[in-house]
Amino acid sequence: MKVILLKDIRDIGTADSIKSVSDGYARNFLFPNKLAVEATPAAMRAFDERIKIRSANLQKEIAALKETASRINGKEISIAVDSGVTGKLFGSVTNQDIAKKIHEAFGLDVDKKKIILEEPIKATGTFNVPVKFGHEISATVKVNVTSKPA
Repeated sequence: MKVILLKDIRDIGTADSIKSVSDGYARNFLFPNKLAVEATPAAMRAFDERIKIRSANLQKEIAALKETASRINGKEISIAVDSGVTGKLFGSVTNQDIAKKIHEAFGLDVDKKKIILEEPIKATGTFNVPVKFGHEISATVKVNVTSKPA
């Protein structure tokens, strides 16, 4: 029997995919637990419509991410922090600090988890910091870490 999966099912398939399963498995497990529906012509039309809507939403999301990435790619932000005479910081600059500064400078809300720092910045200088938005869209921001004036 062909079914349309409504949720991800291990060893069977992912949500919104069409799979062939045994009649008993479908009637006794998938249908009562609302994990799948039978692939009737009406269900297939609804499935096709759902896929079209999901694809359109994905395209809009990708366009928005590309626009956001292009607004910050190659731009420079400056963060002033307390530091010692040698340029070593008292504390560090984290991805949260960078996200806050991007919001202040460009008005963009970037999730701190998307800012990729292998370890926090602990010295003054200029650093290229990658920002990965997902869907293979990324940007690089120059972070200029300076000492606060005394």
